[in-house]
Amino acid sequence: MDTIPEEFRTGGGDASGAGSPLVSVMMPCFNAAETLPMALASLLAQTHARWEAVIVDDGSTDATWDVLRAVDDPRLRVERFPENRGRGAARQRCLEMARGDFLSMLDSDDWLFPDKLAHQVGILGANPALAAVSGVCAITDARDEVVGMTSAGLRPGDTLTVARFARLGPPPFSFPPAMLRMSAIEGASFNPAFRRSQDSDFLIQAVLGERYAVSDTPVYAYSQAAAASLERTLEGYHYRVRSYLQYRRTQPVSVAVNVAKTLARAAVYRAAGAAGLEQRLIDRRWQPATHAVHESFARARAAVAPIAATLGMRAA
Repeated sequence: MDTIPEEFRTGGGDASGAGSPLVSVMMPCFNAAETLPMALASLLAQTHARWEAVIVDDGSTDATWDVLRAVDDPRLRVERFPENRGRGAARQRCLEMARGDFLSMLDSDDWLFPDKLAHQVGILGANPALAAVSGVCAITDARDEVVGMTSAGLRPGDTLTVARFARLGPPPFSFPPAMLRMSAIEGASFNPAFRRSQDSDFLIQAVLGERYAVSDTPVYAYSQAAAASLERTLEGYHYRVRSYLQYRRTQPVSVAVNVAKTLARAAVYRAAGAAGLEQRLIDRRWQPATHAVHESFARARAAVAPIAATLGMRAA
């Protein structure tokens, strides 16, 4: 296991100076006018000041473009598709626009905790052998209240787990709260044809065979609870199978095993849907939020929400 200095386990170190790394935050948007102020405010609240937001409006038909244009900050670099092309295409354009040392994620209906970028820049800066670092998500409902948490890839009792993504399979850490080292992901891309699971497909390309870390620090508010559905889950499994099949010539055994597991999971969800029990399975994707996650979320929201209210008034 790699060793990382203690000061970086909690985001120590001043990462906001002019000589600090540039973080590119990718944000695809589609009909997100209502949630964008909170997402954008969470960028403006970052304690790490050297970031750029590479944002693609994926053919929105609401006021998304107006909200984006109302933010007067040169760190926002915004493009607009004339029609909706899907999240895979929008993410790929964001990736092409990115100029940073590190790549971070932000969906337009989610938001970042203020120390997110500083914390993860500190970890990656302390250990150049890491290709990526991820963290804990606070899962929120439609009222932006915490209903659970995810800590994928974090071993029980660890404050920081460091491991290698050794074998083909589902990525061992969460995509939304992750930060990737740009020099480690050259050649990886988002498949424009993938309407779902383009994130896991990208992580397999980018990080398979590489070392990664997962911190126990909450860094991301994720609106999965409001968006989860049986239809989206099954569609995601469909594209995950397509992702695995791309490796059938080089890793036929691993592909066969992972395709079989994915189809089996899809069958379980279909059966649960037929019995009206799919929500129970969906809710099992996250675990109960700890007291520490609730406290971190409350502090973060108190810092971000007033900025979001100001942005909302500007766009009105």
